Amino acid sequence: MTEDPQDDPTDAQKLKDLDQRLNAIAARERGEKSDMAAEVGANKGYQALGELVGGILGGLGLGWLSDHYLHTRPWGMIVGAILGMVAAVYTIVKTSQK
Repeated sequence: MTEDPQDDPTDAQKLKDLDQRLNAIAARERGEKSDMAAEVGANKGYQALGELVGGILGGLGLGWLSDHYLHTRPWGMIVGAILGMVAAVYTIVKTSQK
């Protein structure tokens, strides 16, 4: 059995193949870093959204409790929603400055 010289890759071909694989790995690593930056931005956006919704719902809940026990319907919920929104915006601004 003799080996065909064309089937045996030369050193130049091996180096070219290795260089292509290294370039592919480097490109993949660069792509993963850019994906992480997008994730960080999305996480901050979801955090701000959660703080806004939570602040408004928390204010509405406290307003409902004041309406229920103090018989101030509907002013407790109105004031609670406004105060909840103000508190949420304050928290979002404070968090974004870090």
